[in-house]
Amino acid sequence: ISMIQIPSFLRSAASFIDDIPGVYVPQEDLETTISELAMNTVMIAGGALFVLTIIAMLFAHKFEKLKMPLFIMMVIAMAGSTVTLVGSTVYLNTRADSGGPVHWHADFEFWACGNELELRDPTGFLSNKIGTATLHEHDDHRVHLEGVVVEEEIDASLGKFMHVTGGAITEEQLVMPLNADDEGNIFEDEEDGDGPAMTDPDAVAPYISDDPDLGKIANFKDGDTCNEEVSDVQVFVYQYNGENDTYEQTKLDNPIDYVITDDPNVPPGDCVIFEFGPSRDKTDKLCEQYGIRDIDRCAQFGVAENQREICELTQTNFSASDTEPSTESSDASTIDDGEPAPESVEEGGSADDEVERSEGAVHIDPATEEARLACEAEAGNSGPACTTYQNMLKNNPGAQAEVDAQQELNTTGDPAEEEAN
Repeated sequence: ISMIQIPSFLRSAASFIDDIPGVYVPQEDLETTISELAMNTVMIAGGALFVLTIIAMLFAHKFEKLKMPLFIMMVIAMAGSTVTLVGSTVYLNTRADSGGPVHWHADFEFWACGNELELRDPTGFLSNKIGTATLHEHDDHRVHLEGVVVEEEIDASLGKFMHVTGGAITEEQLVMPLNADDEGNIFEDEEDGDGPAMTDPDAVAPYISDDPDLGKIANFKDGDTCNEEVSDVQVFVYQYNGENDTYEQTKLDNPIDYVITDDPNVPPGDCVIFEFGPSRDKTDKLCEQYGIRDIDRCAQFGVAENQREICELTQTNFSASDTEPSTESSDASTIDDGEPAPESVEEGGSADDEVERSEGAVHIDPATEEARLACEAEAGNSGPACTTYQNMLKNNPGAQAEVDAQQELNTTGDPAEEEAN
């Protein structure tokens, strides 16, 4: 009797995605096999002890010769189950890549056409997880890997996580079981620094199916559209660097095989953004735990001023322009590090100068710019909107420097133009 089972609706959802090219293919799981063996051994031994106890109660006092055989069989049942449990546990740990149980975490978010979608909540009697005993999620936007990692490249992969939660991820397709409230809302009900979770529900409606057995399922493929704009399935990962308290963002070429970082805390555990939208090099979305530790976005993610010590991390390879939709060009050139060369260079400057200026540029995030506009619209520049704006600038020295530079330029004018005049 197997006690390690995936809920029936997840098995049904898995059959729904079997024909997706490149999808994760379930493999024989040594941990599950040994767990089932151990559980079955315990149940068989328990059943045997129960039967032997009943026999002893009914007949042992009448037949003295039965006492010793019954006692021996009870000892064999208990000893056999104990040896099986200990032996299987030792064997599993010696065969596992992790060498024993682990507790790894990675945070994630799902976005489609500017909307944040919510993964299916745990279901079933007394269930607090969706997935398996080892790999699951607790309605907390977090991958939990809690157990023995037999083959790290498989057991800790995004492909397996999506499979055990009833979905799928490939280079070209994303399928996920959705959570829906009583009103059929499938969007996140918690808002962090990324902004509202529901901005354009009509854009994702064509890709949501409502099956009587499976519930609501989202299915996005490369070439589908968001408001008539061709879009792709993309997966971005934020990875932490403990040497200098920074993190960087990477776009995954093959998300199904990505193995999460082996750490119980986030960060250093990864932030994974699943996103369907116009193709771009980087995303502007960010997991909450990374957001509150991003010194430039800490206020945006709701951290109070007297708690800013948790905002020590910075992102090293981010530019706001990277989040703009990519455009393919047949004659595009590249520079030595593989990044696209600047499209244009100002007269009198070299391409290297342009790249250096781009990398050193400071970009005001959208929330700060929105606060600035709200402040300008406020009579007397002394209301709550301006107070919010000033606090944002106080917590973002780079943005303050850019605002000061722009104000100086507006006051003095462009020297090049003055010289021309």
